[in-house]
Amino acid sequence: MRNFTLLVILMAVFSIGNVFGQATATRVPPKGSLTSGTLDSQFVYLYAISRTQNGIEHVRRPNLEQIRKNVADTIRALTKEITDLKSKDGNQQAMVDAMTDSLVLVRQELQTAQQEKDSFSFIGISLKKATYSLIMWGIVLLLAAALAVFIYRFNQSHVVTRDTKKAIGDLQDEFEQHRKKAMEKEQKLKRQLQDEINKRM
Repeated sequence: MRNFTLLVILMAVFSIGNVFGQATATRVPPKGSLTSGTLDSQFVYLYAISRTQNGIEHVRRPNLEQIRKNVADTIRALTKEITDLKSKDGNQQAMVDAMTDSLVLVRQELQTAQQEKDSFSFIGISLKKATYSLIMWGIVLLLAAALAVFIYRFNQSHVVTRDTKKAIGDLQDEFEQHRKKAMEKEQKLKRQLQDEINKRM
């Protein structure tokens, strides 16, 4: 009976051992990898596969070396990316500077073209179009005023000439009438003289 009890206890211990052994064997390993994913996920995986003993985490040296290598690779890649970005930024800055210089030149050319458009050389003098227009309109107004004065004086002299011609014409008519009267008188006197001479003979 005592052997039987011992046998039952041993069987129970083996069963329990098998149960615990199966539970250990079928334990699901943590998800993740030390060779892929982000650094954060790799550290989480490293923590999951490490062992804790007396409150101390035990990490296998190859795993730690792999993490160190991954961190160094990531730092190298980020440093290269920063260098590339700085180089690209420097190139873009150079392009911006070149475009700014080009824009300054274009603005200067535009300003020069605007000045050339707004001014021109007249008798060797550089004049703005507004000044030239003002001078031209002044000359036109002066000539118009001179023409008005000339027309006025011409009309005045024409009136004087017409009046003078009329006066001369009137004088000529009066003179002609006077001459006719004088001739008639002279003829009359000649006749009378002739008549007197005839009577005396």
